[in-house]
Amino acid sequence: MAGSLIDRAAAYVADLVFPHVCAVCGRSLVAGEEVLCLHCRSALPQTHMHLMSPNPLEERLVGTVPVERAVAYCHYDRGSAYARLIQHAKYHGRPVIMRWLARRYAAGLHREGFFDGIDGILPVPMHFLKRMRRGFNQAEWVARGVQDATGLPMFDNLVAAHGHSSQTRRGGFGRWQNAQSLYKTVRPGDIDGLHLLIVDDVVTTGATVLACAAALRQASPTARLSVLAIASARTVSYTHLRAH
Repeated sequence: MAGSLIDRAAAYVADLVFPHVCAVCGRSLVAGEEVLCLHCRSALPQTHMHLMSPNPLEERLVGTVPVERAVAYCHYDRGSAYARLIQHAKYHGRPVIMRWLARRYAAGLHREGFFDGIDGILPVPMHFLKRMRRGFNQAEWVARGVQDATGLPMFDNLVAAHGHSSQTRRGGFGRWQNAQSLYKTVRPGDIDGLHLLIVDDVVTTGATVLACAAALRQASPTARLSVLAIASARTVSYTHLRAH
């Protein structure tokens, strides 16, 4: 009884802090709806990348570090309502949105066989000082959502070796420079020969996930790598970064 009362009190406080409304349009959610109303959920600009071979994200990442598969749930168009959904989750303390989106996406991919042969999930790490400021690492919440749907283990063999400035206002080459030497692999023997899924919230140029992949492959050349993100920018090409 006491536990039930505590749960109800916690739910009441959560409703006060985060009203039970659609995270995109603000409409009150009804029974059976969670995070997004049915209309906004059906209008989510999904990429359907898992049905393409190769897909635009794979083409963006190819040629630098071997990446076997790469998918993103939805298109990221800066300024759109759905981009604001991602930003709200990331910068306004609602990482549960990331987990919900990742769980829904991964459940569909799981039925399609996307995770066949993948041994574990590896979230893009965040330096501990930045994590202390934000309170969470959004990539870990994406990883938890994937884990909810697949049961795959989560690995922590990648760490952010030092802090870095935000990528948000940087151009493609600036993002690439900012990500270089940022990540390092620990206990590389634990991942030798494994197929790991690198997960992040948003892929724009691909500089961050490629820096992670490079650090992993340098430490463990037999590791196989794939990528999953919640969102991906539509038009950014990685080709000009490889030319520098």
